[in-house]
Amino acid sequence: MGNLNRNIKNKDQTPTLLIGPGRWGSTTPSLGVPVKFAEINNIAVLGEVAFSAGNLMPELSFGTHFFQDLVETRIFYVALFPEKKGVLFNTEWFMQLKNLFMELAPESASYKDVIEVYDASGKGLRIMSDVVSQKVICFSRPPKNCNI
Repeated sequence: MGNLNRNIKNKDQTPTLLIGPGRWGSTTPSLGVPVKFAEINNIAVLGEVAFSAGNLMPELSFGTHFFQDLVETRIFYVALFPEKKGVLFNTEWFMQLKNLFMELAPESASYKDVIEVYDASGKGLRIMSDVVSQKVICFSRPPKNCNI
């Protein structure tokens, strides 16, 4: 993750959405992704995805591991609960894009089955949220010359 993070030279020019299972920054890999803040500090949006594994459902940290760092570096935090009624987490949309992981991090080939990197630039990807209702939507706008 740190190598990919260092490839982001300017988070305003290359806004990056980072989504992963469970807690980011956990010291216990079974609960999430064990990273240090310096390995993800160049992203624009951090998403923690709740998941069930057998009888275990790790709680999300809701960014508490990095809360102050997230605020200070203007990283937008999202907690996703795909199994909750009314939640749509459309991973298929991303999978239609080319996975660039091996091009960006060939030295990390052993992680190619668990890390995917998609370039959604030019797709008009937008995120809107309402803090009061705790709702968030991420959507793709059609190009300006599209007649939809």
